[in-house]
Amino acid sequence: MATLDQTGASSARPRAAAHASRLHAPPAPGLRRLGAPLSALLIFAALWGLFLLAWHPWMMRWGSTPEERAMVLPGDAGPPSEYYTRAITINAPPSAVWPWLQAIGQDRAGFLSYDWLENLTGADIHNADALRPTWRQREVGDRVPMAGADLQALGGSATLLTIWIVEPEHVIADVPGRFVLFPRGEHATRLLLRERLAIAERRGLLWLVWDPMHFVMERRMLRGIAERAEGQPLVPPAARVASQAGWALAGLGVLGIFLARPSRRPWLVLPLLVTLPPLWLAHDPWSALAGLLAVGITVGGALVYGRRWWPPYLLLAAAVAHVLLLAADAYAAFGLLFLVLAAGFAAAAWCGGLACWRR
Repeated sequence: MATLDQTGASSARPRAAAHASRLHAPPAPGLRRLGAPLSALLIFAALWGLFLLAWHPWMMRWGSTPEERAMVLPGDAGPPSEYYTRAITINAPPSAVWPWLQAIGQDRAGFLSYDWLENLTGADIHNADALRPTWRQREVGDRVPMAGADLQALGGSATLLTIWIVEPEHVIADVPGRFVLFPRGEHATRLLLRERLAIAERRGLLWLVWDPMHFVMERRMLRGIAERAEGQPLVPPAARVASQAGWALAGLGVLGIFLARPSRRPWLVLPLLVTLPPLWLAHDPWSALAGLLAVGITVGGALVYGRRWWPPYLLLAAAVAHVLLLAADAYAAFGLLFLVLAAGFAAAAWCGGLACWRR
């Protein structure tokens, strides 16, 4: 009997060793070259070139035609060249679009954009999917809050916009930006969004940060207005639930990185600190989870890989930026990507274990 036990134990040890060697095997040569500092910097520089030459001009005129960009619109205080124009066609008449423009604001229907990003600062913005009768009125001089009372107390008038032009079902500003509506037949609307180029947020090189950040939020706002006026969600409910599952699994994975070793656990305080404004001021757990993942992946990668982490991290950051710029709904895109990665890791772990025990 002892001989059988010894034989079984001796045969199990090679299987376990083989399984461990596969788990800790070095990355493939192609992946190592991709994550090498010089390769990563060259790819990152190429992506910046792509942004400057292609993505930036595209996003500054997103959805608009040359004729629309050359039009003089209500509220223009200078030639059209002093503004940028974005546009979207909505399959609903202006009478269905206009109430949602009146409802924009932190104290009303939100900004119909990515509230999970807005609430990272504790802005306490929550997008509504149904209109209230009290929101169907806007007048010149109305103040539109961009954040909740806590941030208003800190930021004062900088957190407030002022309505300076209102022509029912035709133009409204500033909520933020200037929206101009044109009917297209009886059942469609062309919605233009025009803003001035010469603003403080774009001075010097600040436009490199402001323009893509502002575009991501404004494009989602235009689509948010469209989906509510049309009564058709941009992301189907099933896809939304699946994406939320992906976000939750990603959060568990990041927590696992920190909890796996005692030496990493004190560093968990950094991603947890980022969750305080969304949870405390905005009561938004999904925004808190986004902050946890952003900081947790950054810090966790540095803890696991050390200095080797930063070259591939540049490529990861560029990939995240491209998802934000190009995805119709970045929240759903990230969540579904997380779900696919979680399924891949689970399948790899299961297949690896199965192959180990077959040896």
